[in-house]
Amino acid sequence: MSAIFTRKTLFLASLATLLAVCTLLWPGCQGKTESPGQAAVDQSAPALSAGQAGKMLVCRKASEAPAVDGRIEELWQAADTLRLDDPADVSDPNQVKIYTLWDNNYLYVSYEVADRYLVGFQTERDHKALYKDDMIEVLLDPRREATDLWLEDDIVYHINVLGQVKDDRGTPGGEVAKSDAGWQSAALFAVQYEGTLNDSTDQDRGYCVELAVPWSEIGLSPAAGQKLGIDFASGDAEGAQEHLWDWCGARPFRQPSVYGTLLLE
Repeated sequence: MSAIFTRKTLFLASLATLLAVCTLLWPGCQGKTESPGQAAVDQSAPALSAGQAGKMLVCRKASEAPAVDGRIEELWQAADTLRLDDPADVSDPNQVKIYTLWDNNYLYVSYEVADRYLVGFQTERDHKALYKDDMIEVLLDPRREATDLWLEDDIVYHINVLGQVKDDRGTPGGEVAKSDAGWQSAALFAVQYEGTLNDSTDQDRGYCVELAVPWSEIGLSPAAGQKLGIDFASGDAEGAQEHLWDWCGARPFRQPSVYGTLLLE
């Protein structure tokens, strides 16, 4: 009898524990709840992928237009930022900090990259091997179609440590392999670096990139509350350790369905 009682007691205790865990981990067990500050879903907006739903960065309005000179001025300190540090298991993982601002004329993006070994060779605009240099990328899905296609309004900017840009936008058919590489951006960009390029015998400090994209190029009229699909990427070129990484885990990077959201405030 005591053995049966013990087994029954253990069963009931296990069942109670299981119900408690269910209540904590599955909100459906206790009805609909909303955490403090959680935004209500905008029913008029396009359905968001898991990547977009989980990634958001607030972009504040600039008090004045930043000078696009590759330097992080004091006014950038008012911006919300995100970290995009190198996740790879390499000897010199880059530390990357990204800032965004906006005004009525431009969307501004700035990268601050700590890198002890700077690599850059390409001095030609739109060079196909730009990704082999230390570089950054900004990818935009302005209307948040959130498809797996690279559509005509989708834009990417690659900028290397030498200040060279490789830009393209999508095509009406949306094929990634047929993006319009001949398109030329009117964006402003500048880079400053501290160190000696392509010299592994010393330790460099890193580089900064500033990018100003005209709203006319993005195809939107900016206003507080405006949302854009966006992804940020960075690349580190160190011989066999050359690699790229991004904010949203897009593969390929031209995959707007998993982009995050940039919210103008």
